[in-house]
Amino acid sequence: MNFKKHIFVIILLSIALTNESCKSTKETTNSANPDKSTKTKGLTEQAQIKFAFYFVDGCKERMKGNMETAENLFKECLKIDATSAPAKYELGIIYRFNGLYEIALKFAKECANSDLKNEWYQLLYIECLHNNGQYTQAADVYSRLIKIYPNRSEYYEGLAAESMYGGNYEKSYKTYDELEKKFGQNDAFTLNKIKLLKQLKKNSEAETELKKLIKINPLDAKYYTYLAEFYQENNQAAKAMDVYQEILKIDPKNPMVHLALADYYKATNDKEKFYQEIKTAFENPELDTDTKLKILGSYYQLSEENESYKKQANELVSIMLNLHPNSSDAHNINGDFLYRDKKIKEARDEYAYAVRLDKGKFSSWAQLMYLESELGTFDSLEIYSSEAIELFPNQAITYYFNGVANMQLKKYDKAIQSLSDGIEFVNNNNPLLLQFYSNLGESYNYVKDYEKSDKSFDNALKVDPDNTSILNNYAYYLSLRKITLEKAEKYSRRSNELAPNNRSYIDTYGWILYQLGRYKDAEEWLSRAVKMGAKNAVILEHYGDVLYHLDKKEDALMYWKEAKTIGTASEWLDKKIVEKKLYE
Repeated sequence: MNFKKHIFVIILLSIALTNESCKSTKETTNSANPDKSTKTKGLTEQAQIKFAFYFVDGCKERMKGNMETAENLFKECLKIDATSAPAKYELGIIYRFNGLYEIALKFAKECANSDLKNEWYQLLYIECLHNNGQYTQAADVYSRLIKIYPNRSEYYEGLAAESMYGGNYEKSYKTYDELEKKFGQNDAFTLNKIKLLKQLKKNSEAETELKKLIKINPLDAKYYTYLAEFYQENNQAAKAMDVYQEILKIDPKNPMVHLALADYYKATNDKEKFYQEIKTAFENPELDTDTKLKILGSYYQLSEENESYKKQANELVSIMLNLHPNSSDAHNINGDFLYRDKKIKEARDEYAYAVRLDKGKFSSWAQLMYLESELGTFDSLEIYSSEAIELFPNQAITYYFNGVANMQLKKYDKAIQSLSDGIEFVNNNNPLLLQFYSNLGESYNYVKDYEKSDKSFDNALKVDPDNTSILNNYAYYLSLRKITLEKAEKYSRRSNELAPNNRSYIDTYGWILYQLGRYKDAEEWLSRAVKMGAKNAVILEHYGDVLYHLDKKEDALMYWKEAKTIGTASEWLDKKIVEKKLYE
C-alpha cells in the first residue's frame, strides 16, 4: 500500500472511532452516523486528508468541552467542503450549546434537508426549532420521523409534546391516543391525555379517563385524588367527597389524602374540618418535612393577617418538633415564629440549635448572628461569626457581624481585619457596603489611623452622600481633631438639613461652630441641644465651654458642674470646675 493511502485509511478509521465516541444522549444531541461523516465527494486526496484532520480534532475538542476551539476547527472543514453536512451538524450542536439558537437552526436545517433519513440530523433540527419557538414545524419533523421509524414510541411522544407546545391540543391528544393503541396503556400517557382534555374542555371524556386509571390501579390512592380534585375544579363537591371517602377506605393513613381533604374543606369554607385534616396529616411521620414547612410558611402569612391562626400554627410547629426533633428546618421555622412574637432569646436558642444540627445551612447562621447582634451578646456573636467565616468564606455578612462584635468588644484590630476581608465579597448590596465602610471608619478612628478612617468615611459617602448618621459622625471626628473644619461644617450642616430635630446632630454642628470660633452661632445651636430631651453630660459641657468664651463664666461653671453630676464628659472637666477656667 502507498504510504499516503495508508495514512488516509488510518484517518478514515479514526473518524469513525471518534464519531462513535462523540455520541451522547438525545438530550445533548447525538453525533452523526460515522458513515455519513466521510462524505467529502469531489475533493482531492490531499483536501480529504486535511478535512479529516480538522474534523477529528474538532470532535475531540467538543467532547473535551473546548467549544470555541471545536467551532473554529469545524469552520475550517466548511472552508474545504462548504456542503459538508457532518461539519454543519457539529456546528449546530455547538451553537445550540452556547445558546445561539438562530445560528444553530440555520446549520441544523441545512444538514437535516441534506439527508431526510438521518435521524440525528432530524433530532437536532427538532431541538433547534423548539428552542426558536417553532413548535408546529418541530411537530412536522417528528411526523416525518414516524413515517420512517413507525415503531419508535419516543417520536410519537415528541410529536404529542410539540403539538401541545404549539397549542394544537387536539392533535396532541390524538397522538397520545395512538400511542396507547400502538404500544399499550401507560399511566403517564393517560394523565397527559387528561390534561389535554381539560384544555379542550372535554370534561366528560376527562372524567372517563380518570375512572379508567382508577380501574387499572384500584389500590393507588393518588388516582382517586386526581378524580376528587377534578370534581372540585368543576364545582361537584358531593362527588368529590364520595371519592375522598373511597380514598380513606383504601389508605386511611396516607397524609396526602388528608391534605387533599383539607383543600376540599378549605374550598367549602369549613375551617374547623380544614384544620383537623391538616393536623392529622402533620401527626403522620411519613409526611415529609418539606411539605410541612410549606404549610407552616402559609400559616406564617395567614397568622400575620389573622390572629386566630396563631394558635393553630403554634400547635403544628409543636407537632413537627415532636416528630422531627433532629430537623434543623423544624427548629428554624420555630425560631421564625418566636421572633415574630418578639421572643428574641427563645428564637436565638432555636437558631443556635438548628446550626448544631446542620452546620451547612447559611440561612440559620445569618438569623443566629442577627439575633445575637440584636440582643447585644457580642461575645457569642464573635464566636458564631468566626465559625461562620470558616464555613462560608465567601459570605460578606459573616465578616460584617464579626467586625461588629469585635468593635463592641474593643478588639479594633480584629474588627478592621474582618471588615477589610469581608468587603471584597459585597456584591450589588449598597446598604451592606455602606455599613462596611462606616464601621471601618469608626474602627480606624479608634486606633488613631486617621488617614484610613477618613478614606473609609469618604467611601461610605460615595455610596450614600445623604446618610445623616455618617455625615454627623464623620464631621464630629474631624472637629475633635480640629482639622478640615470647613469640610466638617459642610457635612454637619447637611445632616441637620436632612434631620432637623436630631439633638445629637444639633450638638455636633454647634461644637463645630465653636471650633471655628463662631461662638455666638455656636451658643445658639448648643442652647437648642441643651433644651431638647434629657440632660446630657457632653452637651452640657460643650455649652459651658461656649458660654465661657462669651464671657459668661458663672453660667459656664454652672453647666460644667451639672455635666459632672450626670457623668464624665471630657478629661478636662474636673480641672475646669476646680480652677473655674476653660481647658481644652
